[in-house]
Amino acid sequence: ALDKVKEGNRTLLDNTLVLAHSETEFAKFHTIDNIPMMTAGSAGGRLKTGIYVDGIGTPVSRVGLTLQQVMGVPVDRWGAKSLETNRTLTEIVA
Repeated sequence: ALDKVKEGNRTLLDNTLVLAHSETEFAKFHTIDNIPMMTAGSAGGRLKTGIYVDGIGTPVSRVGLTLQQVMGVPVDRWGAKSLETNRTLTEIVA
């Protein structure tokens, strides 16, 4: 539906950024490794779409940091304690 709404040369989906994720990898055991996440939209062309990034070994907070930066929030670090990071997911930045 978002892709059908025209906004100039783009669509509403193109100009949107939606993040969806689970709180756990496997709910029965509440594991927090390999949390599935996905984005929809390209934030006005600032985010690559249609790719898979394997984040094994890196904190999930990298996603939050990167998406904030893509949307213009002036932040260079994100997360708390062992999940704090200053590393952007360059693979998804257009």
